[in-house]
Amino acid sequence: MKRFYIILILSTLFFSCKKSHTAREFFDLACGYENEGETELAMTTYRQALDAARNEGDTALIGLVQQYMGMLLMEQYSFDEAIEMLHQSAATTKDDPVMISYSNSGIGRAYFIIDSIDKSLHHFQKAVEYAEQSSDSNVMSVAYQNIGAIYNEIGNYDDALNYIRLSLKYNNEEKEIPRYHLNLAYIFLDMNINDSSSYYENILKKELDSINDKTLKVAINHFLYNKALADNNIDSAFHYYRFFAEMDMELLEERLQQNVLEIQKRYDYEKVENDYNLKLIKKQRTLTILLFLLLIIGIFLLILVNRNLQRRKEELRMKDEILKFENEILRLNEIKGDYKRNLEWKYMLVYSMTLMDRNKTESHYKTIKRKIYDNTETAFDAVMKIFEEEHPGLAEAIRQKYPILSDTEYKVGIMSLTPFSSQETADILGKSINTINKARTSIRKKLEIEEKESIEEAISC
Repeated sequence: MKRFYIILILSTLFFSCKKSHTAREFFDLACGYENEGETELAMTTYRQALDAARNEGDTALIGLVQQYMGMLLMEQYSFDEAIEMLHQSAATTKDDPVMISYSNSGIGRAYFIIDSIDKSLHHFQKAVEYAEQSSDSNVMSVAYQNIGAIYNEIGNYDDALNYIRLSLKYNNEEKEIPRYHLNLAYIFLDMNINDSSSYYENILKKELDSINDKTLKVAINHFLYNKALADNNIDSAFHYYRFFAEMDMELLEERLQQNVLEIQKRYDYEKVENDYNLKLIKKQRTLTILLFLLLIIGIFLLILVNRNLQRRKEELRMKDEILKFENEILRLNEIKGDYKRNLEWKYMLVYSMTLMDRNKTESHYKTIKRKIYDNTETAFDAVMKIFEEEHPGLAEAIRQKYPILSDTEYKVGIMSLTPFSSQETADILGKSINTINKARTSIRKKLEIEEKESIEEAISC
């Protein structure tokens, strides 16, 4: 399979070297690679587009390419690089409020993913300012929706409701309407306004079958599960949790397969690039002969790989669902090439176990819980075990340095250094979201943390 990719990419490079591309052509080619999932090829071609745009002096295209590169880096979990690239895009397009708004939205999204809420809110506010300067309805809709989500995250529900409604007002995408209904349902649920929450709950139930976006479907099923629990409707809660868990595992499987494929493609492409640079000085005849030989080898290897895949497929069909789940856990623990992402998956599995903990009738429950919790008693203990793996000795250092923190405040402080959101922290600790927000406020007061500084930055110093 590796050699087959080598053949394809060498062939592309060989025939494309006969003509030079403009910056716009490179950019369009990179977008095509990205849409096809060829992220390494896309990033390399974006860099070529960036160099060409600089040579052509096309400032607008330079900023656009930098913005696309930043968003692609974010998808690859390279958040520091993504933030730096998006800052460059904003600086390059300083006279274009639309581009600056999108760049700041991207930066805010990156900080939100790594749970740096204060910085995220700052950049989303800047995105709103520039969006309003542009008077572009699409840009304003995106900016309002992003800042509304942040305000909802920190418990500022009135502002969250206001911005989500503004975003819906300027929205031009019909397929995005269910996402707004979900946001509004969550806000009213958090505000304990049951009539409004139930109103949007019924709308989401009607829209669920017509939605094709798997991620959105998972989010809606998760809300319906939480709402059923809040209403003490156990049968409905179990029904929606089952769909939520099944679809969530499907998405996890897709992400795993994509991650393995990305590692393979990265290796193949780097090898191809090095080989090509060495062979570029040789005559065209030699390169043509080599390509022909590689093509024969590639076809032979492709046949062998195809046979192996068919045999493997037949073996997998013989396994039951529980064995698949346990093998999935083993595969997650064997991923060593991307340590940060491995930890994030472990955190997610602990959180999923927290939700499953409410339904002890699941088959093989105790066996699965023991594997996910890694022989610990509670979800927080399991999180602490993963946290120690990522940051050895940091938890104990925080406890020694800040003895004035209560047990709940200490736990909330530790959870702020993990990928979990405030709502997920509440689920794992078995507390309400209001308790978590009060604990965060108390931490700030006791440790005298300035408004512009985040809790995670303060306690991790």
